[in-house]
Amino acid sequence: MNSVAWFWVWAGAIGLALMVHLAFLAAWPDHFIHEDSAAYIIQTESILRGQYVDDVMKRPYGLAVFLALLSKLFGPHILVFVIAQHLMSVGTALFVAAIVRFAGAPRFFALVAFCLAALHGRIVHYDNTIGAETISNFLVSLAAFIAAGATLRKWPALPAAAAVGLTLGALLVCRSAAIGQAAVILLWLAVVLDAGLLRRLGVLALAGLLASVVSVTPAAINAVIGKRAAGNEILAVMAFVVGYSGDFEHGVHLDRKAQARPFVEQMRAADTSQGWPDVEVYQWPFGAIHRLAKPGDGDADIERVVRDIFIETLTTPSTLYRHLTRHFLREMYFLLFDANSVARRTPNPQGYEYFMNRDRFPFFGSPTGLKPGQLISEYYKPWWPLSRLLSADQLQLTLNRVFARGYAPNSELVPLCCGLLVSTEYDDVPGAIWWLSSATLFLALVLLIGVPARHAGWIRRPSGGLVAGGALMIMLALVSAAVPTFLIYGLNRYAYYAIPFLAGASAMLGSLLFDWLRAKTGRAGGGQA
Repeated sequence: MNSVAWFWVWAGAIGLALMVHLAFLAAWPDHFIHEDSAAYIIQTESILRGQYVDDVMKRPYGLAVFLALLSKLFGPHILVFVIAQHLMSVGTALFVAAIVRFAGAPRFFALVAFCLAALHGRIVHYDNTIGAETISNFLVSLAAFIAAGATLRKWPALPAAAAVGLTLGALLVCRSAAIGQAAVILLWLAVVLDAGLLRRLGVLALAGLLASVVSVTPAAINAVIGKRAAGNEILAVMAFVVGYSGDFEHGVHLDRKAQARPFVEQMRAADTSQGWPDVEVYQWPFGAIHRLAKPGDGDADIERVVRDIFIETLTTPSTLYRHLTRHFLREMYFLLFDANSVARRTPNPQGYEYFMNRDRFPFFGSPTGLKPGQLISEYYKPWWPLSRLLSADQLQLTLNRVFARGYAPNSELVPLCCGLLVSTEYDDVPGAIWWLSSATLFLALVLLIGVPARHAGWIRRPSGGLVAGGALMIMLALVSAAVPTFLIYGLNRYAYYAIPFLAGASAMLGSLLFDWLRAKTGRAGGGQA
């Protein structure tokens, strides 16, 4: 009976998550393009039209290949892509919940992890636009799920290592910045696996080798078919580090630095304790890079200069220290605690109308021309008796009610239930990520002081699975946020990569506190007896 009850609880939770995602899809049925979406869709179209060799976009190929596969299976339509992203996002939450359960947490806390990861407004918002965020988190959580199964549930080590390696390879093909998350999973698997040293090294080598092979496959294919290199985003990434923290008084290329120095000093002087006021100002380092150029310079010359200053910045202790203290730590705080407007405020979906009209893709039916509510009336054609139980009008009304509970753009807090007011992700108030980050950092503190406290007799030994699983969630969450903030800044969208793992860590903290309270209550009861 207990299993049957939990089946229906999980069915209800998954149904609620799907309803929330569907509510967002139905409310904004033609706002699927943001500032980075065009590159992936252009790549996809070039593959499907047989013009892959002529493609010149500067993005990894993984997402485009995935979208091309969806097109072959279900037809080339942007609604297919977005629905797949929403489903993958719910799958990510399920994988996180499974890891929490594998770690030994009670079912209730696995359910908490799922709800926190699947229902967060920022997650649902970005699932509704084409980008590498959703598939990246899905593959990271899948790899972590397999690794957790091998270590915490004793799945066969070598097949698990092969599956982890293939998944991480696919992840790197989709998003090169995920190298940090891939490294965390591989090292965690090698350290936590219950096996001898040689077997651990073998597992690490197998997973790393397969990940490397898969990740270089697109480059190998390009070399075979003669596709010319289209470049990448490395120059743009290096530009931020150079602008924010490079030494423009000393070092290499002083003549070029002198050209950009007044502009750099002006922009750095405008920095405040809360950073710059908006994303556009945050991107001032691109202006600094333009000022490094000399007449007659080509793209290769500028890239060489920026690369030299970038390497100088990271290898010089003073500039590296500046970057860590004046930029990285502050932007991490901004991102994890919604501590400035750039990290806190999600763009209103109505703002995507600009990109939808600028970047038109008739090959994929974009723009769709659908208006709010038409998605249900056009596509919801249930068989009897479901049509009697839940008609199109009833479903749309239900979705509208769900959407009003903190998901609709609103500049103020809105009522959730029972008198509780919540952030809408579109106001100027720190949202749920503040609580998730606080719980994750508190869990990290508990794990760090757990060993000496345990030896001192202050606390009882926690479950080894909870310690290992909690450490994995903490590291994935922090690395997911650290890579983009170190290289660029704490943009709101980058929090997407950390939220599912912050949710998992928060649930594991709840499980540890529950164990502590239960043990304390048991000791008190034993003392009274």
